[in-house]
Amino acid sequence: MGPSFGARVEVSVQGGEAQTPGLPEFCATGVSASAVYLAREPGHPGNQTDGQLLIQGFDPVPFAVAHTKLGATFVGALGRWRYTNLGAESWDWRSNGDKPTCGRAADLELSGALLQVRLRDATPAELKRCLQMQALRDAQAGDNYDTLHAQLAKARLAGVDREALERAEERLKDMRKQGLHVHEGCSKDDLRALMTWSRVSRRTGAEESEVCCSANADCPCNERENPGEVLSIVPGAVEAILGSGADHELYHALLEAALTCEEGSVWPAGGKLIFSAFDRKQSVIALVRMLETSGSKRCSKMLLDLVKHAEQEYGGFVTAAQVNFHMHGGSFHDQHRDIYSAKQRAGPNCTCSFRECVGTVCYSLGSSRTCVLETMVDESSSVKACGPTCQGRTERRWLHSGDAMYFNIPWNQNHTHGIPMMPGGQDSAGPRISVAFLLGAGLGTAVV
Repeated sequence: MGPSFGARVEVSVQGGEAQTPGLPEFCATGVSASAVYLAREPGHPGNQTDGQLLIQGFDPVPFAVAHTKLGATFVGALGRWRYTNLGAESWDWRSNGDKPTCGRAADLELSGALLQVRLRDATPAELKRCLQMQALRDAQAGDNYDTLHAQLAKARLAGVDREALERAEERLKDMRKQGLHVHEGCSKDDLRALMTWSRVSRRTGAEESEVCCSANADCPCNERENPGEVLSIVPGAVEAILGSGADHELYHALLEAALTCEEGSVWPAGGKLIFSAFDRKQSVIALVRMLETSGSKRCSKMLLDLVKHAEQEYGGFVTAAQVNFHMHGGSFHDQHRDIYSAKQRAGPNCTCSFRECVGTVCYSLGSSRTCVLETMVDESSSVKACGPTCQGRTERRWLHSGDAMYFNIPWNQNHTHGIPMMPGGQDSAGPRISVAFLLGAGLGTAVV
């Protein structure tokens, strides 16, 4: 099936001009068109003739035809005789807007001095690549290191052209030279000052709360546990797994590792900080490799022991590990569902490689913080609202040092969780570290 569009095509040739009649003003679908370009000064072609092809709705494409061994013949980029140019409507990726559903492709082939152009509809993979190229180009024009880093990682996965990736990598290097990879509040001096264990605050025995939907006493939101849901908070889990005082030891080991690793390994995400491998990869392998390379072998062993226990206790296998730093009571982690598959919409800078998961387990170290659990009645939840005035249900549970919190897929579908800012602000709570493991579905594990 042919393309569903036509386009205006313009060609500029250095030192050349089109012979009459040239290209039509608009090249329609299914209609062939051609033009011949001759040198204005025959006999002096130089090493190569350069030109540019501009198709309406596409980026300009450079091309050249060699006349001597010192020249180059290419289209799109050096070394290419075939090139596919892609175009699509603008995508508001920063606001996580809906993606355009169709794109355009122009297949270009340079054979000798003949440049052939064929317009067609883009394939789904080409559309994905085109949209990611838009995001990469926008990020490259800005000064946000994290945004460009994330979009570069996503561009690699989408198969964006090597030349574009190399330009983005050079821009990242320039940003690092300028120190833009180390954010305010993330320096090692900041960590030393605010994350010391002596600042840890405990709220053992603090009151917890539950606010049910008052619109209807029989509201489904007020059910404490729906079929298939599992939510458990296990006090003292870290010490039970790793031994007495292990919560303090692991906290200290993670902090020391952050102070030892390369600047930029701690970076802001929402209202908290994340400690990861420098390249932002959050797999267990990447984290352990970084820790061992920096000499933090005791820390890596403790994390691997937690991984082993989590896999045995909850099933599946750990596919990702996120280490969050909360420096004071003013930090927070927004209400959210964990991303368990590509069907869920993640943020614009999320670089996760999604695979089906069975649950999450998170270990809390350091200061006590409240965790807000909200029952949802949106399209992702199986819990239905009792009516237009349904208020949902909210729980506030305390997480103390060494506690573990686990939930499975059904609970994650029906609820959100988060760590709110403390009512008294920065001085109302000390530092906290959380270690969250995403549990992927193992062989023979049922995913519901």
